[in-house]
Amino acid sequence: MRRGAAGRFTHAQSSRVLGVAALVTLALGNLVLWIAAAPPGEPTGRFIGEMLGAEAVLLFSCALVLATILPAIERAFGGLDRVALWHRRMAEAGVLLLVPHIALATSAPDRYATSAGPGLGDVALLGLGVLALWALAPSLRASRWPGVIQRMARASYERWLTAHRLTGVFVIVAVAHGALVDPVLHRSTPLKVVFLTVGAIGTFAYLYRELLARYFIPRYEYSVSHVRRLNSNALAVALEPTGEPLEFAPGQFVFVELGGPGAWERHPFSVSSSPRQRRLELTIKASGDYTRELFDKLAPGVPAKLAGPFGGFDYHEGGREQVWIAGGIGVTPFMSWIRSIDAGFDRDVSFYYSVAHPDDALYIDEIRAVAAQHPSLRVHLVCAETDGRLTPAQVLGAVPAAVSPWVYMCGPPPMMKSFTKALHAAGVARSRLRWEQFGGR
Repeated sequence: MRRGAAGRFTHAQSSRVLGVAALVTLALGNLVLWIAAAPPGEPTGRFIGEMLGAEAVLLFSCALVLATILPAIERAFGGLDRVALWHRRMAEAGVLLLVPHIALATSAPDRYATSAGPGLGDVALLGLGVLALWALAPSLRASRWPGVIQRMARASYERWLTAHRLTGVFVIVAVAHGALVDPVLHRSTPLKVVFLTVGAIGTFAYLYRELLARYFIPRYEYSVSHVRRLNSNALAVALEPTGEPLEFAPGQFVFVELGGPGAWERHPFSVSSSPRQRRLELTIKASGDYTRELFDKLAPGVPAKLAGPFGGFDYHEGGREQVWIAGGIGVTPFMSWIRSIDAGFDRDVSFYYSVAHPDDALYIDEIRAVAAQHPSLRVHLVCAETDGRLTPAQVLGAVPAAVSPWVYMCGPPPMMKSFTKALHAAGVARSRLRWEQFGGR
């Protein structure tokens, strides 16, 4: 492993508590401040509504700060995938708070309701509501919703991401709305200062992410040296550094911009090669407009820019008895692990590789070859077409009853959520369940 990569996430399990604790403290602290600094004479219903609106702005601002992908934030949550998870939770909670905010804030008349503020509130509500619905659309059952929801669910990741980047604009509009119409803020200087400070931090985070981040995040110059199509919709892309190579730990991912098809669009991909190799390999599935174009047109010689590495998916943090679960293209970070195994490998691992069809089992021969050299790595290929779907019961059935394993998973989000719930219900501690979030939304 190259200098600086080993041990980078040794304390990720404990450090992720720091990030969550900070969010909870901020959210509760804001509510306590509002209650303590409440101006006298405010109608109770309206005050609660305005308080919930201010809390929503705080949660949205936290989501924008998390989106900056700053290294300190990543360390505080134990990996960028966890940051993404809490980014989404903050945004969803903010949208939910807007419902009682609207109902209660308008329950009593106030003299500021005739300004331009209410119109700004409508714009913010509509924009944030649509973006939240779009983010949730893939998890909704299409048959129960109108056609527009179905179209949102089928929209490519690239289109959704472009629209999602407008979130900060609507949060800024919401801050302006509150500053203009909230009668509580007009009567309480401490609450107004805190509200505007929170809004300013969220605004700065958004502007940094959109305009300045590219100048502060280290970038590495590479060139596509080889493209190998693994099956009908996945390819392995080998990248050769043209300058200083990027250092990473097995299981991490990078943001990649390619200069060929879809020139210089930025997308995250897990690294599937070992850090011991100078050449860096990515495994890409053609699942959207951009990746399909890469599959069809990407060729050697195309320049590439890499930013990172990110992520804390590291089996070294776990104990000796482990279960690895890969679903489809989710095998990618595990390949980096497997290709990094050496004589010092001291884990006892049951590796379940779940695919829909035999042709989807990427790298299976290489995986089995490594397992043949390391008997403590036992490989179980489960093909839904011939064996049925992999179930949590199958996984636990291979683990002795007296053993509480560490479980590492990467695959489609619905599969990961289902397995997490079932494994926890079966007695696996949440602290021992670790998954790599690779769903786009």
